[in-house]
Amino acid sequence: MIDTHPYQHCECLRMGNQYLVCQSALSLEEQGKKVTLSLRANEEAKALVLDGCVFTGNHTKCDALYLFKASNRKVAALIELKSAGDIPHAFKQLAYTRQQRPEYKQLIQQLDQVGPGLLLEKAFIVTNGMLSKPERERLENQHGIRITEILQSEPSRKVPNLRDWF
Repeated sequence: MIDTHPYQHCECLRMGNQYLVCQSALSLEEQGKKVTLSLRANEEAKALVLDGCVFTGNHTKCDALYLFKASNRKVAALIELKSAGDIPHAFKQLAYTRQQRPEYKQLIQQLDQVGPGLLLEKAFIVTNGMLSKPERERLENQHGIRITEILQSEPSRKVPNLRDWF
């Protein structure tokens, strides 16, 4: 069982979510940018609202965190839902959350303790914008973070499923 203590109140729910970013237990949306995670048998996951719940201050933060557990691996996936014009700021938000936020480090430690398997930390930007490969590499080096994928989210396209990168 994935332990999110003391942030259980920040979990997205199947129904009756109090946080606007939560569309269901494992689907997030903000300003038309959407991402989801589908599960297979014997897998478990939770989506946590970071911005405005786990993190309530004015310091830099990203939007959400998926915690995923399968029999042989565990994944912590930071999510930033971002408009096209603000992609560079997403790198800063993801890097700061991973490197500076003790609440994130606590949740990662708790995930690592839920059983065997390698723990992977991933970071995703969900946007309708584009970024050249040289610009992406420059931003990754500048902020000291590798982005797993920049996912395209537009109304005319299928909602990106993190399953493809787990």
